[in-house]
Amino acid sequence: MRIKQRFTMVAVFLCWMTVLMFCSWPVSAAARADTPVWTNEVPFESYTYWEDYGTGVKTPVYCRPMYQVKAVIDAKSLGVETFYGITDICADENGRTYILDGEASKIYIADKSYCLTGMIEELSYQGEPLSIEGASGIFVRNGKIYIADTKQERVLVLGPDGEVLNLLTLPDSKLIPDDFVYRPIKVAVDSKNYMYIASDGSYYGALVYSPSMEFLGFFGANTVKATMLDILQNLADRLFSNDTKKAADVLALPYQLVDLVVGPEDFIYTTTGKINETELQTGQVSIMNPGGIDILDMEDYNFADIEVGSYKRVLQTQSLIGIDADKDGFFFVLDAAYGRVFWYDEECNLLSVFGGGLGPGNQKGTFMLANAVAVSGTDVLVSDSQKNTVTVFELTEYGNLVREAQLLTLNDELETAASSWEKVLSFDKNSQLAYRGLAKACYDRGDNNAAAEYAKMGADRETYSNAFVKKRQFFLEQWFPALFAGALVLSAGFIAFGVIRKKKNLCVVTNAKLRVLTSSVFHPFESFRLVKEQKQGSLWIACILLVIYYLVAALKDTAAGYSFNQFDASNYNSFYLLLSTVGLVLLWTGANWLVCTLLGGIGRLGEIFIVVCYSLVPTVAAQAVSTIFTHILVPDEFVFVTIFETICTMYTFFMLMIGTMKIHDYEFGKFLKTTLLTIVAMMIIVFLLFLVFLLAQQVYGWISTIYVEAKYR
Repeated sequence: MRIKQRFTMVAVFLCWMTVLMFCSWPVSAAARADTPVWTNEVPFESYTYWEDYGTGVKTPVYCRPMYQVKAVIDAKSLGVETFYGITDICADENGRTYILDGEASKIYIADKSYCLTGMIEELSYQGEPLSIEGASGIFVRNGKIYIADTKQERVLVLGPDGEVLNLLTLPDSKLIPDDFVYRPIKVAVDSKNYMYIASDGSYYGALVYSPSMEFLGFFGANTVKATMLDILQNLADRLFSNDTKKAADVLALPYQLVDLVVGPEDFIYTTTGKINETELQTGQVSIMNPGGIDILDMEDYNFADIEVGSYKRVLQTQSLIGIDADKDGFFFVLDAAYGRVFWYDEECNLLSVFGGGLGPGNQKGTFMLANAVAVSGTDVLVSDSQKNTVTVFELTEYGNLVREAQLLTLNDELETAASSWEKVLSFDKNSQLAYRGLAKACYDRGDNNAAAEYAKMGADRETYSNAFVKKRQFFLEQWFPALFAGALVLSAGFIAFGVIRKKKNLCVVTNAKLRVLTSSVFHPFESFRLVKEQKQGSLWIACILLVIYYLVAALKDTAAGYSFNQFDASNYNSFYLLLSTVGLVLLWTGANWLVCTLLGGIGRLGEIFIVVCYSLVPTVAAQAVSTIFTHILVPDEFVFVTIFETICTMYTFFMLMIGTMKIHDYEFGKFLKTTLLTIVAMMIIVFLLFLVFLLAQQVYGWISTIYVEAKYR
């Protein structure tokens, strides 16, 4: 019996060893190249950006996945030999998928289930065989297949069976510049059969052809972005450069289109690629109406990630190279650098970011080099030119719920969308779109209190302002009689007090130095004369005013009404505020004293400080009034408060001018001269302080190094 048990154990051991040997047997190079090893179904983290719709600040936050991998299409799944180099993909209105293998000069056609139904590999035109090797773009509409044949510098129009119906080369037109290079990379056709062709290296926009294949001109060129510094530099170059330098100058050119598609109502969606290796691009996406006008007009908006990263010590900058839109106006933008897809609605609200790259791409949903994106229904297809695969993403239950709710909101079916947004919040409490959708729904039904609360949670200042106006109107309707009566009583009290004060010659402020402060706003000439000649200024009062100035400025930043409040506790720097208020006053005081002492000024350091602080009274009052009115008004009504602040600021400078002239006994011309020198002195002082800080930092590092070395010897 024991012998039998031992024999059984030995047999089991040998079987396990055999299995382990086969499992660890090295795989051939060919097998490794053709068969990716999928190791994880969800290898990327879905996220989105919370955007403050009043300030434009974007913050990345995790969100529940809205898209997941449905399938991975490769040569094996289609039952073909191999893909040599996928250059583009597209889907038609019937759900068929077209895969362009530009390296092999072939087109593969798959059905809705992503199974192969046809293949186009032999083309001819007027009896001559054609090759589409090196083709970069494919587009299908109404059964016709359009190929951007980049290498051969032409566009082919194919019938459903692959027969070549037309062949478009560089058009013979006066609209084409002499130095134009015709290298079609993408092609799109609208519902009226107008054709749009993006050419590599073209800064003039897309070439447009009529339904009869007649060249009409260019469409949708990007604009040149230039700063004031660029303009001044260009002007200086024109004035002072010689002919040789002028000939060598390169003019700033707009960025070229790298992809374009036709969306709902024949709007053309375009995207531009990478600018350079260090600069984040903005305005990469445009949605142009048939007249060529960008209806988005978001040149300052970054449609990709807000930061530049690195991979294996190599800087990786965003590069949006693909775009496609579905029938409802939702569009998807592909970032080739990071392998991520950015999902936006027609109003450019970011719904989700999914996909991943910057690696070997052995996991489903990740890429080595993503190069094209296409939309088929609600599925999103992304091709990889290195792995030669097409990854199909499908909506998750949560993603489908968000899509339906946002579509209802965009169509102003707010009440219907509310229940869907509540379900979204049950899935993910971190959904900004849900809070914004509920805010709009509550506002639509008249629940302004709830609308304001949801708008706060969703950082939607516009909806909050609308709800606030309704709340304020309701409050005034209820309390107007009491408020009006209170205003009358208060006005009568002030009038009575003024009459009694005048008749009995009452003095409200008995302290002489405090009286100089209160009269400095209305009588700056006399008040600052008293500060100089009769020593009626007070350093204590000036210090208290400076502290109040700092506190009021801090309150304006932190306690303003929500429609105006941009306070972020995580990024707020109270030390910077201290430098820009108290520090600036002290810096001006010291610099002005140094300059005026050398230029015959008779004002003392304390007198300069008093004049500066007393001159701040209008600014302090304006900031206090502005902070109060942020809780009463909305941004559209704030123009008069802004004008009041501007007037008070100008009056502060006027008081400072009068005070400086009085205490130094200057004429206006000498005041201007010393003021300019004071500003220069302030910059020199800041520079010297910066140098001292750097020197102290280096000395501290040197002492720390010596201490560490001495300690461990």
